[in-house]
Amino acid sequence: MAQRWHCSLFYLPLLCVLCLHSGQAVKVENVLTQSNFYQTEEPTGEYMFQFDEDEIFYVDLDKKETKWRLPQFGEVSTFEAAGALQNIGIMKQNLNIMIKRSNHSAAVSVRPEILTFTENPVVFGEPNTLICYTSKFFPPVIGIEWLKNGQPVAAGVSSTDYYPASDGSFSRFLYAAIIPEQDDVYTCSVTHDGLKTNPTYKTWSPEAPAPYSEMYENVICGLGLAVGILGIIIGIVLIFKAIKNQRRAY
Repeated sequence: MAQRWHCSLFYLPLLCVLCLHSGQAVKVENVLTQSNFYQTEEPTGEYMFQFDEDEIFYVDLDKKETKWRLPQFGEVSTFEAAGALQNIGIMKQNLNIMIKRSNHSAAVSVRPEILTFTENPVVFGEPNTLICYTSKFFPPVIGIEWLKNGQPVAAGVSSTDYYPASDGSFSRFLYAAIIPEQDDVYTCSVTHDGLKTNPTYKTWSPEAPAPYSEMYENVICGLGLAVGILGIIIGIVLIFKAIKNQRRAY
């Protein structure tokens, strides 16, 4: 297994709205996070800003440009990629020093957790988005691929960057635009040094919500009708009883 060295810096928080309470309690309303890392494996580094753990932008270190998570963000703000590249350069130097001081000790790998689900409820024949979510892994080097009936899916596939967590781990999403059909089998193939088996597979099969049977609907309607009739009867009995009690009072 190839050795990997990882250098990660988290500046938390850079911007906070604080509410101070007695007993030295601090409530953080919002947090702006700057997340940087540099490592010896691809991707060699990442520079990202998040607001309450939602990505605002990252800097494409190869193209040397800022990539906004939503185009609207770039319309109201700007960020010069040169500052990010300078920070990454400093981190590269620091990592080289740390590698020598640690006697070239490799980073400890932590296996990812894998979940597969759809963006919307499944309806056969209607477009949907299939999501493979990998989380709580380290280092941020992971291979994720969608397979359909054992064959790689190339069209309509996209992925996110590496999202950092407060505990130092990372997560990543892989999306696939699909049209669910019965008997199709989708598989999320994941490769990571922390896994015992590479690749590890997580399968997903489309299952439409089971329709209610006609008999079941009839039973529900019958129960509703019975409850309604019973309520009417009880109401009539109570009315007559109240009238009788009123007459006795006179």
